[in-house]
Amino acid sequence: MTTTEAVPASDPLTPVEWTFDPWSERPGAAGIAAIAVLAMWLLVAGARFPTLLALALGAFAGAPLLPAVIPTACRVGALGAERRGLLARHQRAWRDVRRIDDVPVGVLLSPFAERNWLDATRALTLPMPGRSRAELRERVRALWRVHERA
Repeated sequence: MTTTEAVPASDPLTPVEWTFDPWSERPGAAGIAAIAVLAMWLLVAGARFPTLLALALGAFAGAPLLPAVIPTACRVGALGAERRGLLARHQRAWRDVRRIDDVPVGVLLSPFAERNWLDATRALTLPMPGRSRAELRERVRALWRVHERA
């Protein structure tokens, strides 16, 4: 279920939290990711590796696609931004954000002032529900602007 807590734009220091469910927001992409993970697991199982190695390879192969399958909880507040998923929690302090870009699913918080090939591994993407995406994008930018000057 996708929920968004709306807050008045007049107070930029009020934290905002929301959840992003890929199965309700992007069911096609979630289905393709689930099928891809399953196919990778079947390939690893078919290779008849030792059990421990097969489990490690399966986890390694499936981990990058987890955000496309598992719901994510996000929060932005005075200290920065946070994304919590099934196995990981990623945080980014406002002082470490140099650029915010719109991406199809939400916003990307980058530690680089200009686009960089390292954005793929170093930036934090906050997925946002489609019905409130514009409001949440503006809210993230407002919080960043307030703390960028501090």
